[in-house]
Amino acid sequence: MPRPRLDCDTPSAMQRMIDTFWQLLSERKYRNITVTDIVRKANVNRNSFYYHFNKLDDLAYHAIHDEVNRSPLAQSGGAGKMPDLQHWRRHVGELISTEEERKRTNRLTMIVGQNTDPVLYQAFHDNEREALLAVLSREPEDVDPRTDLMMDFIVGGIMGILNRWLHMNETHGGEVLAGEDATTIAIRVYDLLLENCLPSGDPAGKIGE
Repeated sequence: MPRPRLDCDTPSAMQRMIDTFWQLLSERKYRNITVTDIVRKANVNRNSFYYHFNKLDDLAYHAIHDEVNRSPLAQSGGAGKMPDLQHWRRHVGELISTEEERKRTNRLTMIVGQNTDPVLYQAFHDNEREALLAVLSREPEDVDPRTDLMMDFIVGGIMGILNRWLHMNETHGGEVLAGEDATTIAIRVYDLLLENCLPSGDPAGKIGE
């Protein structure tokens, strides 16, 4: 899938289109959303849309990319630095309790919700793998088969968690996975990265060292 152009001069217009995408996805199936719907509701013209994106799938990719890269894990690592466990626990605990983090999670649950589409699944998969590679400071060509398989396993697990989060919220309300529960899940993902995705004998540095 071609990546959306990121050289924008009007981020406010782009952000309105991204916000509109998520709003419309909460209301209707992805394949029933049109570029016309986006530009009308975001109050931008079609030229502005096509300045930033080639098609609707590009907008979806960019919107998912933004949310994935706001995750606690993506913010904590990278550049050869893996956060130590206590830093990670504290950082995730703080972020997961914020309204912004809940909004991010609720948006990502739409990818596994009733209005989703294979295009959104693939965009999430690709962006999550890219984020994991950034945390591990690895290039795609440097990933061995074992790490490649484990990353797919982790991404699949994250999608499973989102699916469970969606159904539990629908059944029990928004507080069913709060604070410590969500932090524990996130820490387990971190542990899987440390145990299975870092090459033996080549541990990444830790934030705070």
